[in-house]
Amino acid sequence: MIWMVPMAVAGVIALLDWWAVGADRRDIERWAKPGVMVFLIAAAALIPAESDWIRWWIVIGLAFGLIGDVLLFQDRFIPGAAAFLVGHVAYIVALVPIEHPMPAVVFGLVIVGAFAISLGRCIVRGAWRQSPLLGSIVAAYMVTIGAVVVLAVGSWSTVAGIAALLFMASDTLLAWARFVGSAPGGRVTVMVTYQLAQAGFVLAIPTLVI
Repeated sequence: MIWMVPMAVAGVIALLDWWAVGADRRDIERWAKPGVMVFLIAAAALIPAESDWIRWWIVIGLAFGLIGDVLLFQDRFIPGAAAFLVGHVAYIVALVPIEHPMPAVVFGLVIVGAFAISLGRCIVRGAWRQSPLLGSIVAAYMVTIGAVVVLAVGSWSTVAGIAALLFMASDTLLAWARFVGSAPGGRVTVMVTYQLAQAGFVLAIPTLVI
């Protein structure tokens, strides 16, 4: 159970980070945000796993999340979004070999389809108005996170499904605030849902079997 030590440390730092975001203490957020990811990566490397393939691809996804965190903190949106995009691709690679019962896949597709119709198109349209390149990147990102949701929900792993849905919620709030208008909860809600999503993927590792 040694993996619980870095997981607990990540939780403590996350609470500090959420406070720092709400209080606009960027001096603390500067190290707390990546610090959470460092300890989540350590927990993922140590947690019991049925499949090393799944474990290490999730570790790779977490690592690119760490890179994305650093880049976004520096207001480098496109490189940061690209890093998160690669991270989601790593999660897809981890999830693809798992058996996906058709009813679960259909359920995931319904969720993603409802999101695309209700919110996704507004976000892509807003990004496209700023720049066609930006709109294309955002559209590709949304397709990728949609694939993660379908695969995670389709795996019948409750933990993985919740993690993917939290990730979609976090990305939606962030993109809505940047390209459409103010989002409920502001940056704190974005950060809470994002870090819970990443922690969820770590906790999902023992539940996923090829």
